[in-house]
Amino acid sequence: MRKGAVVTWEQVRVGLLILVALGLLSVGVFLVGDTGNVFGERYRLVTLVRSASGLVPGAAVQLAGQTVGQVDDIRFIPPDERPESREAVAIWLAINVRVQDQIRADSRAQVRTQGLLGDRLIDIRPGSSDARVLQPGDTVASAASLDYDALLAEGAEAVGDLTDVARNLSTLTSGLLEGRGTLGQLVVDEQLYERLVGLAESLDTLVASAASPDGALMRMLTDDTLYAAVRSAVTSFDTLTRSVVEGEGTLGQLIRSDSLYRELTGTVARADSLLAGLLAGEGSAGRLFGDDELYEELLRTLVELNGMLEDVRRDPSRYVPEISVF
Repeated sequence: MRKGAVVTWEQVRVGLLILVALGLLSVGVFLVGDTGNVFGERYRLVTLVRSASGLVPGAAVQLAGQTVGQVDDIRFIPPDERPESREAVAIWLAINVRVQDQIRADSRAQVRTQGLLGDRLIDIRPGSSDARVLQPGDTVASAASLDYDALLAEGAEAVGDLTDVARNLSTLTSGLLEGRGTLGQLVVDEQLYERLVGLAESLDTLVASAASPDGALMRMLTDDTLYAAVRSAVTSFDTLTRSVVEGEGTLGQLIRSDSLYRELTGTVARADSLLAGLLAGEGSAGRLFGDDELYEELLRTLVELNGMLEDVRRDPSRYVPEISVF
């Protein structure tokens, strides 16, 4: 009969170590599964998004920042079945039933990044107490997610703009230091600087003179006589204005009396009637305006009179009669 193999103490220690390791591994798997809601009972919801960039099946699903499930499936929506809001991707979520009461009709699901450069995940905002609890297969409305690629692109454009501004400032500063342009001349021209210093000194002297108690400006500001004269002038002007408004004097009569207005109206009417008669050719003056034959006759008479006057100037003796006493 064959003897049994002898078990040594070293083999027993190895077996015990393996058993302890398996026990610790089981406890760790249970704790991890309980923390990540891996082994809990789940139900499925779906959310529709325009883009699921960076999101993969198995990604975490969080509720108010706490992990409650994972992404179960990601599918494209056929073009003819897409909603009017143009979502193109359907994301199926496996969520622990223990938080089903927190996810309601007004909850919102958002694709976001864990941290700035971490993994992509789904974050759900809890709903309000008066909204309906979502049931398995229902759709969680999606919220617009922050597009980090677009943000980085805008940041790159902003950096480019800042670079251009810095380059322009460098060019401007170089031009100023080289004395180009009016501002550059102000920076490097010592003569202009000395002129500005002289102008400042002159202005300072002028201000000091004006502020002097003996100066004309301060005397005008502090002299009571000038104040009294100005007040008297204002009072006189006020009295004159009141007199005119009340109709006193010739100017007041011109302003308040309507007799001058009636006389001016009558004069204008008579002048208008006279001009109308002249234009119509009435009377001698009207014939002068409208009769062409009379105009030509007067013109010939004036020409002949002018010729006779010229003849008189040349030979006045022809027009002096001979006078005989006897």
